[in-house]
Amino acid sequence: MSIDAETTPNDPIAALAGEAFAKAVTTLARGHMLTPFGVARSDAGVDRPQQFVVTEAGKINVAESVEAALQWLEDEAPNADICMIVLDGFFSSEDDRIDAVVGRALSLKRQLMVEIALPYESADDDEGFEFSDPQYRFSGVAEDGAKIETVNVDADAFDAVFRSAFAKHAPA
Repeated sequence: MSIDAETTPNDPIAALAGEAFAKAVTTLARGHMLTPFGVARSDAGVDRPQQFVVTEAGKINVAESVEAALQWLEDEAPNADICMIVLDGFFSSEDDRIDAVVGRALSLKRQLMVEIALPYESADDDEGFEFSDPQYRFSGVAEDGAKIETVNVDADAFDAVFRSAFAKHAPA
């Protein structure tokens, strides 16, 4: 998918999210457990990946791993252009709870936080996972991390960049 529109200030967030979600989907498609992970990207485009695995008695404590990821996101946000965490979770719809790869991307510089859910169904046959369309929730965010009212995001443009980055990095 090519993007003919002009770039927006949120394209770097959408691109990082697409790349991170492609990594998550690849992990799940290979039959591995998706433990929470994060990546911080600097203005120079340098990534600092981070894995969050908190173990207790030799087993992964998922709740503590997620808490560690959320704390890292809060701590790292002032130091990076964009921070993102991704984990295997769920998406709540009006009817029920659906398994999903979920993530939170934060850029204090762009005063934007976006929460993304990529719902999936685990197929029992050879086709593997079936993914639905990504869902986005945009929030404004101030430098101190507090939510603010102003959110000016072209959701279609964000989705196009997310899908393009995902397609470049997802398994064939």
